[in-house]
Amino acid sequence: MTTLTIGQLAKRVGMRTSTLRYYEDEGLLAPARRSEAGYRLYDEQAEETLHFIQRAQRLGFSLDDIRSLLHGWQAGDLTAEAILNIAEARYLALERQITPMLILRHELQLFLQDMTRQQRREPDQAHLDRLLERICGNPLNQPAETVLDWLIQHTNCQLQSDKGQALLNQLRGQHVHLWQVDQEYHILVTSSDPAIGDVLRELAQLEADCQANTHHHQAPELRHNDEGYLFIARGEHAFIFARLFLALETDEPASLGDHQ
Repeated sequence: MTTLTIGQLAKRVGMRTSTLRYYEDEGLLAPARRSEAGYRLYDEQAEETLHFIQRAQRLGFSLDDIRSLLHGWQAGDLTAEAILNIAEARYLALERQITPMLILRHELQLFLQDMTRQQRREPDQAHLDRLLERICGNPLNQPAETVLDWLIQHTNCQLQSDKGQALLNQLRGQHVHLWQVDQEYHILVTSSDPAIGDVLRELAQLEADCQANTHHHQAPELRHNDEGYLFIARGEHAFIFARLFLALETDEPASLGDHQ
């Protein structure tokens, strides 16, 4: 059985060794055994456990909640009432956070509509009409294709090009995990297919070239690990990539040979 020292494990999961020791003190992590010299040695299960903890923390679960969820996951029983209550409580908390933003979006639409009605007789309404068409048409509630068109338009960059469109088409239907780190959005495409990696690499390079020529934002970064391909979007418009990949996930996958 392959084992890792605490330093090796910390490096693989991107954590500090002090964090791993803290999780051990909290009963979330345990070494498989100790070496003859007394050093902690961890197996592959420990790495899976740490990825589980990372994901749960990104979702806002407390350590106490994570302890319960982890116990159920490791025991193969996620139907316990306590676990269901924890998951339900977190889901409701997220809905509470989302609702004010949805209300603001709704009220913005009504506000702009009222502006239009009240100012309809002004000589030039062209700019406001275009604004209403783009915003109050509510593209975020339209089919995925419309969402993609709307998001790509707002990047004002190479994603609008034929090459950009071809690359995006090849990413349709790919399963993703997303999380935010400061001004970055981390988008994990859970694929081991090298062809998907090539597409993401081309996409990152396409944006990097565009950023270098026309924008002042940081270019995307692509990393690869055992979980898949990690696309990191940075800067003011990074959220657009997050929405874009979410919309792509809901679409049917395209053949990688269709656009080459």
